[in-house]
Amino acid sequence: MKVGDILKKKMLEKMLADNQGILKTADVVAAGISKETFYQYVKCAELEKAAHGIYVSPAAWVDEMYLLQVQIPKAVYSHEAALYLHDLAEKEPMPLTVTVPAKYNSPALAEKGARVVYVKKEWHMMGVCQMRSPGGYTIHVYDMERTICDIVRKRSEMDIAVFNYALKEYMKRRDKNLGRLMEYASTMRLEKKIRETMGVLF
Repeated sequence: MKVGDILKKKMLEKMLADNQGILKTADVVAAGISKETFYQYVKCAELEKAAHGIYVSPAAWVDEMYLLQVQIPKAVYSHEAALYLHDLAEKEPMPLTVTVPAKYNSPALAEKGARVVYVKKEWHMMGVCQMRSPGGYTIHVYDMERTICDIVRKRSEMDIAVFNYALKEYMKRRDKNLGRLMEYASTMRLEKKIRETMGVLF
């Protein structure tokens, strides 16, 4: 094996380790490694094709939440999915709900069967935080306060039992931030609805 090939192999091994057992063709090409060299490595390392342009180490257990976000970086877990991740829901939701900016279009969203919510571009990154997926991968999720605003905004589309459980659990939380909740509510013009929904809890 040539010195150049050995260096590229080491680069790919490091990228695989740094990305928790996942390699994207686009990232590899951006690092200056040809697709031909990459595909040879895929075969040699016995990587599995998880989705278009995404390869996974057989030793890695990649959960659906992380894989979806790798394919669609602009997707932020929201609504029922965010409630579940914040321990404000009793069971894992299916399908998973993600929020993307208005007019954003990705074929992968339809392919994955995710429930997609579109919001104004200026609202998209408001309240985004990083959390661990069930498999231990870092994913983008709306914080609790943004999630409460989202479910109040979409109340008519929510399961009433899920909705009520989330609100009751949120109000029990010591780490809740009612000031932040009202800041988001003001931006989203939901102050009246939030106050009416929370009622005597405020």
